[in-house]
Amino acid sequence: MEEEATQEKAAEQIRAERASSARQDAEANQSDEAWKSMRCSDFGNEALPGTAKSMTLFLAVEYLKGWGRDIMDDDVLGDLTAPLKKVLKDNGASMQFIRKPGRAGQFRDERKLYIARTDQGTCFTTRISGVEDLLHLDIQALADGTWGRSELPARPVKRVNHPIMLVCTHGKRDRCCAIKGRPLAAGMQTCFSGDEVWETSHSKGHRFAPTMILLPWGYSYGRIPTGQAIDAVKTSAQGHMYLTGLRGRGCWDAPGQTAEIAVAQQLGAHTVPVGSLVVKETTDQEQEIAEKEIAAHDRTSSRTNSDDRHPKDAHHPKLAWRTVETSRGETWVVQLEQVSAGDVMASCGKPPKHGKTWVAHHVTQV
Repeated sequence: MEEEATQEKAAEQIRAERASSARQDAEANQSDEAWKSMRCSDFGNEALPGTAKSMTLFLAVEYLKGWGRDIMDDDVLGDLTAPLKKVLKDNGASMQFIRKPGRAGQFRDERKLYIARTDQGTCFTTRISGVEDLLHLDIQALADGTWGRSELPARPVKRVNHPIMLVCTHGKRDRCCAIKGRPLAAGMQTCFSGDEVWETSHSKGHRFAPTMILLPWGYSYGRIPTGQAIDAVKTSAQGHMYLTGLRGRGCWDAPGQTAEIAVAQQLGAHTVPVGSLVVKETTDQEQEIAEKEIAAHDRTSSRTNSDDRHPKDAHHPKLAWRTVETSRGETWVVQLEQVSAGDVMASCGKPPKHGKTWVAHHVTQV
């Protein structure tokens, strides 16, 4: 009897363990189904600063045919893919396709090419017959407003004196861009009669949809509605930096993008000329001055040493320093730390993964 009771108890324990395992599997399956059906831009609340698309020399090419999932794909460009990639690489350039919002943008007699130097805040435009023209253009010369040694017949090269907002609507890359980007681009277009607003191919970060790039400075924006997107263009046209929804400026690295935004916020909205802040590596002298200021104003702060910039193990926080200079000659030093961003869903249909983000802890004028 005692042996039978022991066997029954063991069997009951096995059944309980199997039931518990089945419940865990069911919960995991439900969780999987939840993220599979969720839009990536509706998942989580990752911080925006430091997430801008990297770009210094940037080409926006009007292209009316299908964009595919990746514009630099044989399915889109065919035999042009390899030579065009070489042209971009040789010039240190990045490229996106653009088109005007709505059906009218699919039937145009001429194609426009915009070339921007985002670090200088300059942009020039000219007409091209098709994307194949890029193989015969002097990209560097056009970026400076001249034709240089281009093989094609000269066409007018004009300086662009107004902001241009590129709204990502690349639905084949991620559905969030189509669902949230196209209505925003259409809504913005009703407010501007010229070439201020364009739809664009993948601009990085569709989890922040709707996402936008503001030329000629290469500022990326995300998660802002139509009214604020319109305000971003108008504010920039007035010469001011627009901070709402700002992810960063593509000519800086991620810590530099975060540092620029932190200084702009410190100075206040509508007080910073657009594109005027310059981010640089912090010198040892600048860091030492900033550390003294931090220690003087915050008793909990401790003086960091040079090892903190390059931690030897995971037990040290990953710190970075960036210097931001203003057009008025002011110098600000920003101390940043890379911290957890929680679970991040990079794209629709992809499982969430742990992400990291940069946070500005101290902004000190030196």
